[in-house]
Amino acid sequence: MKKIIFSIIVLSLCFSTSCSKNEEPEPLDLSTLTPQDDDANSNNDAEEDTETGDMDENMEEEETEGLMGSFQGSAHPTSGDVKIVNDTVIMSDNFKSDDGPDLYIYLAQDVNGNGFIDLGTLKSTSGVQEYSVPAGVDYTKNKYVMVWCKKFNVLFGYAVVE
Repeated sequence: MKKIIFSIIVLSLCFSTSCSKNEEPEPLDLSTLTPQDDDANSNNDAEEDTETGDMDENMEEEETEGLMGSFQGSAHPTSGDVKIVNDTVIMSDNFKSDDGPDLYIYLAQDVNGNGFIDLGTLKSTSGVQEYSVPAGVDYTKNKYVMVWCKKFNVLFGYAVVE
């Protein structure tokens, strides 16, 4: 009888710690984003072009290549490559994640999900997919692309894009 009671206690403790709701991260206040003024930037670009012709080529290369990273699992196996090009998060064809009850894509400021921007529900647990990012996001701060379970506040996996 003692063994049965002990087993029940151990199992209930294991279940309650693995499935309990974690602390919810703080979202980024989107009203603080300041979109780039295209006219102001184009004037600066014109001045830079006259100084060096190479700078324009480097800018085009950077826009085409974007920021890149590779997913690593956290609570669940998550893998594959991701990039951000022209305010769009693009998962590559090698992207894979476990399925979950309430999965979203976040762009966050740290691995705990703080300062996150909700990009929408995960469209598929594998393959190519795209998510729009609001204009004005600082990618030096929001550099964690995450697969996040809202229901249980669990990080499935993340990639640091640089």
